[in-house]
Amino acid sequence: MTSITIPELGEEIEKILLVQWYKQPGDYVTVGDTLAKFNSDGIEFDLFSETEGTLKELFVTEETLVKIGDVICEMDSGSSPSAEPSAEEEEKEAAEEDEKPSESVTIPEPNSVKDSSIHLMDKNDKPVLFSPDVQTIPVTSISMTYKEVKMLISHLYETAEADFFKEGTSFFQDIKQMLRSRWVFMNNVNVVYDHNITALFPYRKHYKLADEDFDYKKHLDVSGFKGDAMTPEETAKSFDTTDHPVFQKIAALDDGSTSKNPPVSRIFANTAAHSSKSIAFKFNEYEMQSFDVVNQKTDLQGKGFFVPIFRLKGENAFGTDDRTALHLWLENGLVPSGLSAKRQHEYEYLLALHQLKDLDHENFEKELPSIAIDSKSLFEKLLNSEKVRAEVDTYDEKMLTDPNRGHWDLWPVLDEEKPLTIKLNAEIMARNPKMDIREDGVVGIDFGTKSTVVVHQEKSDFTLPMRVGVGYFNTEVQDWHYENPTVIEFIDLEHFLELYREKEGRPDTKWQDVTVSHTAFNSLMNGKSEHYYSILNNLKQWAGEKKKHLRLKDKRGYDVVLRSFSDLTEQEINPIELYAYYLGLYINNQHNGIYLDYILSFPVTYEKAVREKILKSFQRGLKKTLPVSIQQDEEVMKKFRVTSGASEPAAYAICALQEYGFEPEEDEKTYYGVFDFGGGTTDFDFGIWREAGPKETRYDYVIEHFAAGGDRYLGGENLLEFLAFQVFKNNQKTMRELNISFILPAECMRFPGSETLINESQESYLNMKQLVEKLRPLWEKHDQYEEKFEKGMIRADLFDKTGQAKLNVELLVDQNELEQLIEERIEKGIKNFFESLRRAFARPEIGKIDKVNILLAGNSCKSPVVMNLFNKWMQKEQQNSQNWGEASDNLFEIFPPLGTEAAYAKQEEKHKAVNRDVLTAPTGKTGVAFGLVQSRKGGSIKVIDRNMINDESKFKYFLGRGKKGKFKTVIDQEEKYNTWHLFIDASEEDFEIYYTSLPEAGTSQLDIKQAQRKKFRIEHVDDSAFVFIRTISPTVIEYVVAHEDGILNGIYLSNITKVELS
Repeated sequence: MTSITIPELGEEIEKILLVQWYKQPGDYVTVGDTLAKFNSDGIEFDLFSETEGTLKELFVTEETLVKIGDVICEMDSGSSPSAEPSAEEEEKEAAEEDEKPSESVTIPEPNSVKDSSIHLMDKNDKPVLFSPDVQTIPVTSISMTYKEVKMLISHLYETAEADFFKEGTSFFQDIKQMLRSRWVFMNNVNVVYDHNITALFPYRKHYKLADEDFDYKKHLDVSGFKGDAMTPEETAKSFDTTDHPVFQKIAALDDGSTSKNPPVSRIFANTAAHSSKSIAFKFNEYEMQSFDVVNQKTDLQGKGFFVPIFRLKGENAFGTDDRTALHLWLENGLVPSGLSAKRQHEYEYLLALHQLKDLDHENFEKELPSIAIDSKSLFEKLLNSEKVRAEVDTYDEKMLTDPNRGHWDLWPVLDEEKPLTIKLNAEIMARNPKMDIREDGVVGIDFGTKSTVVVHQEKSDFTLPMRVGVGYFNTEVQDWHYENPTVIEFIDLEHFLELYREKEGRPDTKWQDVTVSHTAFNSLMNGKSEHYYSILNNLKQWAGEKKKHLRLKDKRGYDVVLRSFSDLTEQEINPIELYAYYLGLYINNQHNGIYLDYILSFPVTYEKAVREKILKSFQRGLKKTLPVSIQQDEEVMKKFRVTSGASEPAAYAICALQEYGFEPEEDEKTYYGVFDFGGGTTDFDFGIWREAGPKETRYDYVIEHFAAGGDRYLGGENLLEFLAFQVFKNNQKTMRELNISFILPAECMRFPGSETLINESQESYLNMKQLVEKLRPLWEKHDQYEEKFEKGMIRADLFDKTGQAKLNVELLVDQNELEQLIEERIEKGIKNFFESLRRAFARPEIGKIDKVNILLAGNSCKSPVVMNLFNKWMQKEQQNSQNWGEASDNLFEIFPPLGTEAAYAKQEEKHKAVNRDVLTAPTGKTGVAFGLVQSRKGGSIKVIDRNMINDESKFKYFLGRGKKGKFKTVIDQEEKYNTWHLFIDASEEDFEIYYTSLPEAGTSQLDIKQAQRKKFRIEHVDDSAFVFIRTISPTVIEYVVAHEDGILNGIYLSNITKVELS
């Protein structure tokens, strides 16, 4: 008798409730059967049997509290009480046994691992019942589809090949030794392999000699292979010695000729004398000549013995390496003779996997044997599942055997036909993915131009950055781990997509097909010019531009041109979805758990349609990383969502204001302005930070951002491209001599003689990237950067127009000139910031302002140039009483980017405790993601966004006309949509619109050359009429011709024309 007791469930649990018995006395119980259901503090779980036998007696009734360690039932160990089989059943079983394969392929090392067998599932098999809320279940078999088994077989073959083909293994050494002897006889086919020419010869006991009218095309059988006649080179290379095993057979046959066979001299005889020991080769399609094995110097015209060959690698395949030869044997189903019993065992295992992995579905079903697979390899596949997908650390072996752990991929999936079952000899644990859902978790994602940041919260307000793009979680944390380059690399896109689309959740994609983050960025910087289109590093810019097409060409040559992001359908390749999928792989795994609530940030200028499409792309990509069983649970999936949070600068303000200790009380208001100087653009945001009011009691604070703006092209990466173009322009003579081209970056102008120097080829783009990286130390002020530029010359590896690398091209650089360009461009952006700030706080509802707190954000704000210029402009603005009236002496206070030494000093000045050694604290870059989760729905911070009109951002541009070289505003950014504005008279058919997003346009002092121009033609010319314009969305306008009274009544003189500005 075996007593069944309640196991220990934790130090604090002393009693549990027995809810229900699944088995009754007399029932036969096997290992893994569910005995009873229990409940502890509302959590239900099942108790599984660890022994086999007949249940004898129950000691506890249902709905009874039981102490830990109490005996609840007894079981009698013994054989199954099933009835003896009938004679008919015995005959049926015997017949089925006869139908089973007579030979089972076994594993390489039977003593070191336990093997498992693949079987067709019996239609009468019943699925194992289990509670959907149980944490783990023991697994003794795994159900799979044919495709899954084929993928497993492929994985097992790759694993076996990696093991057996290693240079130092005993297996491969024996194969090499065999090949050193040159001729290898095959065990399963009557052929001999010649390593000199990578071909097979028939090895028969008797050669049938033909008559004089011999047609060689009728004698090409090589023991079942369709052969051919040898070439002269193959004949000479193979029959270079009388030791050739085939020739020795011929010689023996000649010496033993009888009357039953014609003399050798008559074979292929012609008028020329010839040796009887010659081998025929193909002279052309119709004629044969011979090669004298006895005397190779003899120039014979006669013909000799015909010996067909079967080529494994094509004609004249000389010098094949040993590893390739082994591959060719496996591809052709050859088994060499002379192997030891152990090597024979290993070879047949390798061959069986090789043959199975390449069969089509129909033949796979027919040929699938009861193959004993390497359980160790299967377990390694499970443990390496994340590593194969995304280079994430391998799980430890205890995961599969620990009753409290287990693997997600083993958990049963409902309503999926899986006709194959892998029966295991060792019990392993399947884990319910529901147990790892972070119910109270929330993830914030700052999808950036240069890099992406992910942070998360779980059961408290404590926010922690998450390492994405770096899968080695066991390594020590470094600050760059939290900034994931927004780069994706396509190596074999077709294969990736095939795997990606096979499963709804956790598909078996491979890192070797598509990479992201640091790996992809390194490939970009170290790659060849022909691989430029295999790497995308402008995902965010592409998403924000309506008309920008994107070309992809993976490293295997698969080429596709994607339409603009806004025009993509769900059936087309979506790089942003794929990038989100990889982020999800780093977030949702058994190292971290499963997250269902995601918040994304967006630039202030993104239109509603673009924001929604990015959200849907991230939703599809992130959902793809959830286990299928999670996706099948409707109640769970109701909690899955991807939403937009505060804008990027507003999110940073939420984080920074708290980090700097702003805690307004009652009617106190903190006015702020954010200057978010990122990689692609600079965003402005202006608003108020205040304590929540009486009707906002669920919140602690409220952020009200009522104005926004930005500088479209002021970004760290854009600035570097601007500098690189200047260096290129200054070295145009060298560029012409070396036939090197470049792209034309934003805000740069063509120059005289640039016709052949500027284009959009992949070489031009790569030249830009190479030169940008050479100039980065100057912009980011790396340690000892001066030494690289003090000589006035740098070297860069560039590419000419044919794709040829030009190494160490010497380029002249003027450090002072470049630093002056940096300062001028940043000052232009700061000037526009203060113009936006004045417009924002000039609103009547704002009232008198005592102080504006300027928050610097983004990695680019770390440049000392930014702080110096802000100090200059704050002083200048302070003295402008026309703008601010009687302002206090400290109207502006500036706050450096979080995480910098200047920020720590400022925080200490504000009596905030700081720890400079904490890598997980928010920075000028990661602060956006921190602010996202801090302002989450249901949190303690309320966000009021007055920059939106019906959830749509305001019009992006100032519209105007050119007057005396200046931009004169006609329609302001703040104007309401769908309101007609008189623009110009309709006395001529042509008119022009100037437009810009620069806030300086509001002063009517902007140089007209800094604005963009668009030409139009009206269909109705009338001296007494006017052209009217209205804005209808952030980038779309309409114009029409009408009289002033007619426009009020909807009476138009022309059709309304819609125009997209970009």
